[in-house]
Amino acid sequence: MESVFTVLAVLLLLQSLAALAAGLRLARYVWRTLSTPRERYVPKAAVIIPCKGLEPDFEENIIAYLAQDYRHYELVFVTETENDPAYFALKRILQDSNRSAWLITAGESRNRGQKVHNLCAALDTLDAVDRNTEVLVFADADARPEATWLSELVAPLSDPRIGATTGFRWYLPVRAAMQRMGLSRHVLSAWNAAALNILGERSSFAWGGATAINRDIFESLRIKQQWESGAVSDDYVLTKAVRGAHLRIKFVPQCLMLSEARMSWQDVLEFTTRQMVITRVYAPRVWWLAAITHMFFNVTFWGGIAMLAIGQTGIKTILPLLIGSFMLGLMTGATRWFLATHLLPEEVRSIVRKGWWAYWFLHPVISLLYLYNVIASAQTRRIVWRGIGYEMRSPSETVIWQRPPAPQKIAQAQHTHSGAPAKSPSLDS
Repeated sequence: MESVFTVLAVLLLLQSLAALAAGLRLARYVWRTLSTPRERYVPKAAVIIPCKGLEPDFEENIIAYLAQDYRHYELVFVTETENDPAYFALKRILQDSNRSAWLITAGESRNRGQKVHNLCAALDTLDAVDRNTEVLVFADADARPEATWLSELVAPLSDPRIGATTGFRWYLPVRAAMQRMGLSRHVLSAWNAAALNILGERSSFAWGGATAINRDIFESLRIKQQWESGAVSDDYVLTKAVRGAHLRIKFVPQCLMLSEARMSWQDVLEFTTRQMVITRVYAPRVWWLAAITHMFFNVTFWGGIAMLAIGQTGIKTILPLLIGSFMLGLMTGATRWFLATHLLPEEVRSIVRKGWWAYWFLHPVISLLYLYNVIASAQTRRIVWRGIGYEMRSPSETVIWQRPPAPQKIAQAQHTHSGAPAKSPSLDS
């Protein structure tokens, strides 16, 4: 038993060392990017934002998208129906804005994810009214962009080797430093932050909440047609298409965006497991890598701790190896935390600094959560996302098995018809 655990502990130490090396590579890439002047590439861009319901800080987020420091861009907001609370909020916000924007409805999805369906409807509108847009940008309504977000995200696309650029989300447990910080929110933030290790100059994926792609590349790769075939995941489909064309996906550190982490333990378990179910369907190799990595970590680390706790004779020789693995994980988490404290807006950095302990010390717990996600996701291809139940039979075949009751129609006289502009009569200006 001692020799087996010793071998496992040595391998775990090497695995932890590899994770730290990935974190340090990311840090070097971030500092190099921050010290490099931005390309002066500002083509006309269209920012497409699908919305459903009122997110935390919804209005503030939308206003931030409307206030980008970018010379020429349009926004297309899309909801499922006019009865969505987001529709009324958007209409009110857009009426008070001078930014050219469209507010459309997509209708109910039949055989694909509602978010994907909304994106396709927005693209149809854009195709009908504006062929001059050169860059397509996809964003989420629950994330807060900085004023230079769009400029930073688009600029690298001047390099023909880059197929798409991506930002990423950082879950902030609280907005106010004096507010009580729930453990579940810190766990969610640390769980999400772990994915930063696979981002960089040649990222493994493009996050759908902040992705920019040249329109000609998007159309030549037929990404919209792949979405329409029955997809639930917009970002995995786009990622596969771009990488399949041997183009790079570049992470833009300046586009690390804030999202509120207002989730209970049940919400955290549902959200993280849903991400893993989607990964199993759309990126099975990534899923298997996560399964093997976290199974190995938990069996070795927690198994070793358990053997030490019951006083197993001879097993104490692995204690230094387990401590070494823990310390390497601490350094990896601290690296991600340190980067966040320099990339996020100044006004929230003190909150991130206050929660340092979650990113430094909770990595064994985060690995347990990943293992739970892997086990739970191995048993189903069904998810519930924003109240809609999807069965993902394949990356291109989706069955909708559950829908929430339609909201009551109110303020009928205030509605504009589906596809009507909320602000600007034209996208060609």
